[in-house]
Amino acid sequence: MKSTIERTEEAPKTDGKLRRVPVPRRRRSRNARVALITVIGIALGVVGASGIGLLAVKSQADGIQSQLTADLKSGQTYLESAKTSLKLANNNHDPKQIDAATNDFVAAKAKFAAAVHLADGSTFLHGLEVMPAVGGLVRSRHDAVDGLGAMGIALSEAGLEVAKLDAQLIKPAPGGQPGQLLLGVLKQAGPSLVTIRAELQQAQVAAQSVDVSVVPAAQRATFVKARDSITTALGDLDELRRLMPILIEILGGNGPRTYLIEQVNPAELRGGGGFLGSFSLMSADNGSMTLVRSGNSYELASGRTTPGRPGYVTPPGPLLDWLPRVGWSFVDSNFFPDFPANARAAIQFVQPQLKSPIDAVISMDYYTVAGMLKVTGPLDVPGYPGVTLTADNFVPLLIKYDLEQGYTHKAILSAIAGPLLHRLLTIPTGQYPALISTLTDIIAHRHLQVYFTNPDVRAEMDRFGWSGVLNPTHATDYMMEVECNLGGTKANYYVKRTYTVRLSHVGNMLHHVVTVDIYDNMPVTPGTGNTYHGYFRLFVSPDSSGRSDNLVPVKNAAPPPPDGLRVLDGWLPTVRGAGGHGEAVFQYDTPWQTDNQGVDHIYWQKQPGTLNDAIHVIWQSSFRAVYTAGGDLSQDRVIDLAPNGVSISTGEPAQAQLPSLSLG
Repeated sequence: MKSTIERTEEAPKTDGKLRRVPVPRRRRSRNARVALITVIGIALGVVGASGIGLLAVKSQADGIQSQLTADLKSGQTYLESAKTSLKLANNNHDPKQIDAATNDFVAAKAKFAAAVHLADGSTFLHGLEVMPAVGGLVRSRHDAVDGLGAMGIALSEAGLEVAKLDAQLIKPAPGGQPGQLLLGVLKQAGPSLVTIRAELQQAQVAAQSVDVSVVPAAQRATFVKARDSITTALGDLDELRRLMPILIEILGGNGPRTYLIEQVNPAELRGGGGFLGSFSLMSADNGSMTLVRSGNSYELASGRTTPGRPGYVTPPGPLLDWLPRVGWSFVDSNFFPDFPANARAAIQFVQPQLKSPIDAVISMDYYTVAGMLKVTGPLDVPGYPGVTLTADNFVPLLIKYDLEQGYTHKAILSAIAGPLLHRLLTIPTGQYPALISTLTDIIAHRHLQVYFTNPDVRAEMDRFGWSGVLNPTHATDYMMEVECNLGGTKANYYVKRTYTVRLSHVGNMLHHVVTVDIYDNMPVTPGTGNTYHGYFRLFVSPDSSGRSDNLVPVKNAAPPPPDGLRVLDGWLPTVRGAGGHGEAVFQYDTPWQTDNQGVDHIYWQKQPGTLNDAIHVIWQSSFRAVYTAGGDLSQDRVIDLAPNGVSISTGEPAQAQLPSLSLG
């Protein structure tokens, strides 16, 4: 006698409800064989566009496969469309794109939820999962569907919250002040960011639950990239949350702030990047950014008097060598190699002349302004008909005016300060990443430096690499060559500089010979000087020994180097223009210190205001073999000395970036 019921299936009753009906043992055996074939097909990777699929061996399996594939694919399509709409909304300030993104996120969530519901509610799949031979394989693929669906749902929820924030950011700024709008959003964004982070964490947990091995090889890279992007998004979100109080402070959200902007001329090189020829004062008050004043730096040089007169300040030794009858003042405050020291000196000179305290000093040379013009586009100069400044003509045009027309270049800088600030403050939010990228590149090449009196903001600037501190990585073997052109000429626009660094391993020491060749190609111009009067310094590690150089000693000692460094310094004999040549040679030793790979590293920091001077490294290892490497000093470099070779790599880059919440 045949057995009756060991398993039941649900079948529709005439009233539309489900009921259980007997299933004969023979039919169960046939279904088991079909299920085994199905799972074998799955294991062989027969999949849809979602990466999870079922082999169509019977109509029910075919229907499940088709619907799961359609739902997951549609969900992904809606997600991608939503992210595209968010980008368009920011680029074009288009609220309609925010609405489109919102609708797509809602649709994406519905599709992912439908896929999960279908997989979880399928009695067909549940039946396969309890079969000993194939249950594990089916469950792993079912879990993958659930993981992908949960990940998509959480990303959709996070996207909806991001869309709300973006909707606030692209609204017209009150009074034409984007800073006020940004400040308002930052102050109100806390709860939204908490929600976004929670959803991203759910998406991350869901993604990690997916067994990558069950995802077909053709789809595996796509899934892994999507999973990793969630980690990136979480990092961006945490970065934004860390930046929020800093941005609120910078925008004047905690009260009015005053910023001193130094516009330095790298053609007359100084320790901090160039002669401080002009300045601007900018205020930030509750998000409103205003240019208060702009002019010639001599307007703030009240202490530039002769010895014995009120206000006289004795200048640093080399400045006293060169101008013994002129006091130290704001215009010569850019003497030190580390920008924080220069900024503190500038505040000391300027603060007594202003009604409000200085909260930050920002130094930018001509190449910084040229970089900004790449973002804003050409700029007409008010009061100078026919003069249009571009990223390409800005520097040569200012040098031309400087050499031929006295203070005209300073008047132009003052005239464009307001219009350029307005352009930068009113660029679309979609251009913010390009602006931040441009500024980061400028800082990496040490054309822009910032100093804030607020210690929390200053710490963030240090972390970003924006602050101009010396030896930013605390390297054990470190060097930085710094020049001051104290002759009043614009020779540095024409100077070509070449570094040759000879290194040899002798015993337990590393011997350094650093040669700086200067070629002054400044043309002879009637009425102007064309010589290069250079005060040279080489800052090196504190444990260096045997230090020597070929320079003319200073008469009045320079200030001591920053803590943890030693310095070799002196005057380079005058170099005449029109092809003149000078050579500074420094020698010293440092302990031979290697990493676990047997490699010694030298961190070489670039001076602000210089460009891309050629460098040549000649390395003689302890085995007497000689190796060479070449490059340029357009940014900080690291020299790596191995027993069998030498290489030059990029030093610590500026790291500031605008965190992205576009989920992709």
